[in-house]
Amino acid sequence: MRSLPIFRLLPVSVLSGFLVATLACTNRPPTPPAVTAGGEAPPNEEAGPAFFTDITRNSNLEFTYRNGEEANHLSILESLGGGVGLIDYNGDGLLDIFLTGGGGFGGESGKEISGSSCRLFKNLGNGKFEDVTIAVGLQSLAGGRAWFYTHGVAVADYDRDGWPDLLVTGWGRVALFQNVPVDPTDPKKGRQFRDVTAAAGLDSGFTWATSAAFGDLDGDGHPDLYVCQYVDWSFSNHPKCSYNEKISDVCPPKRFSGLTHRLFRNTGRGTFVDVSSEAGLVEGGKESSKGLGVLMVDLDGDGKPEIYVANDTTPKFLYQNVSTPGNIRLRELAVKNGAGIDAEGRPNGSMGLDAGDYDGSGRPSLWVTNYEHEQHGLYKNMLRGKEAYFQHQTVRAGIAVMGQKNVGWGTAFIDVNLDGWEDLFVTNGHAIRFPQGASVTRKQPPVLYLNQGGTFRDASRRLGEYGFHNHLGRGVGFGDLDNDGRVDLVISHVNDPVTILRGVGGADRHWIGVSLRGKNHADVVGAKVELQVGNRLLTRFAKGGGSYLSSGDRRLIFGLGDATQTGSVRVTWPDGSKQQIDSPTIDHYHTVIQN
Repeated sequence: MRSLPIFRLLPVSVLSGFLVATLACTNRPPTPPAVTAGGEAPPNEEAGPAFFTDITRNSNLEFTYRNGEEANHLSILESLGGGVGLIDYNGDGLLDIFLTGGGGFGGESGKEISGSSCRLFKNLGNGKFEDVTIAVGLQSLAGGRAWFYTHGVAVADYDRDGWPDLLVTGWGRVALFQNVPVDPTDPKKGRQFRDVTAAAGLDSGFTWATSAAFGDLDGDGHPDLYVCQYVDWSFSNHPKCSYNEKISDVCPPKRFSGLTHRLFRNTGRGTFVDVSSEAGLVEGGKESSKGLGVLMVDLDGDGKPEIYVANDTTPKFLYQNVSTPGNIRLRELAVKNGAGIDAEGRPNGSMGLDAGDYDGSGRPSLWVTNYEHEQHGLYKNMLRGKEAYFQHQTVRAGIAVMGQKNVGWGTAFIDVNLDGWEDLFVTNGHAIRFPQGASVTRKQPPVLYLNQGGTFRDASRRLGEYGFHNHLGRGVGFGDLDNDGRVDLVISHVNDPVTILRGVGGADRHWIGVSLRGKNHADVVGAKVELQVGNRLLTRFAKGGGSYLSSGDRRLIFGLGDATQTGSVRVTWPDGSKQQIDSPTIDHYHTVIQN
């Protein structure tokens, strides 16, 4: 947010596939145009049936992120909101939902910052969920301490035991929860979470942690950790601000200095070591840092994930990964390589981000959501030699004409109609309490950009009933909750209930899903998967972080359009080894295990 603008090929036997049931759906939209040969754009689609249906009411998931604004402090802390973590914590094949709770203010001064409990909802199937927060030990921190004021969540198997763990970020600290059995001698008793923050070495040095991402940066197989930090606000640095000289409001980030982000190397022994300085992270400052979103993905094709960071009103960070095993080293290249500022040479108020092959080039391009009166950033990957360079393509891709009146947050590339082209979803909502302007509202409608083969058109009216209303959206978890090959959305709002949107687009179209498992549970961020469909080669990327304050489904989905058979699935692992699976069964998820 910002102030008012001043602007190895291996045997097929390693593949195990399992058929997943597809929930019945009535009144699905008619079959859209098929995937076209040669990569041509499909014809423009007229308005039609919705791509999503709201299943929240009957899901038994009831939860609201609280920001404490009723205390009327008008603090910037209240602006960021919360995130969503999709995690199959118990290994039943269904994604469960973790939600950060936020917090409030109290004490005699009314300025003691407190936290609201985070919650975990177990996926029971058939669109139903059960609150298991207490059962899995997430009602409090270690020693029964209360939750802190929380924002974000990241999911990864940090200890490489085959089970996903949780990291939660927020004001003054982070918390790491290890996924462990309730009874090691009896697997039937299920799983629980244990607060290991102190034991892991993550219990100090944080001022205001926002988004976080896991990924193996140095090639040793263990996921390292990047944590964004925001600004140096506190109640001792709490100026009064107004945008019209009459009404007090939340101060913009430009009134504060940015905090230095934190980078931790995973030792492989259950602990993390802070390598922020030696790795080359940019220091915070008045015109630096202010991090809100982070993504790890291999941008230059060497298997090592780069780090892309959305900063608020300061240039974004793009860290090229030049690490060696046990030695993390990064080079910051965002402005130099075209991904740090907009087409007019200005930094933006950037929040959410993702990467995807939107144009069929086979390379991951970058996408960033920005503040009002700013274009969202679509940066086309123009790989040159050993470096990824970027061109700002928002105008050329047709996104700029869709307006710049909203403040964008959670976002992702998702193929809503299973035509093989990844579309873009953005949730919106203003950052300040009293937006200025006759047509500017605090709650804002979500947006869907439909990919027409490298260019986009506005298909927001096909979001379903949810899209007809304004919301104060923040984090979004993107993932296939019912295993039908269509991405569902779990959206966190500020002071309004969480919403679950079930994907129902692409009726009668086919798909293939791929789940990657590294050798000995090694981290797979940086891997690439390709699928031949007719004359088209579809490419997807294993990523860490992304969206905003959230962690989504790490399975990769390929929409096939009307095709009933495909060519080979080719996996390139982070270490450069390759595997190929010929003629995979369609409408299935397949697990590919390295070596």
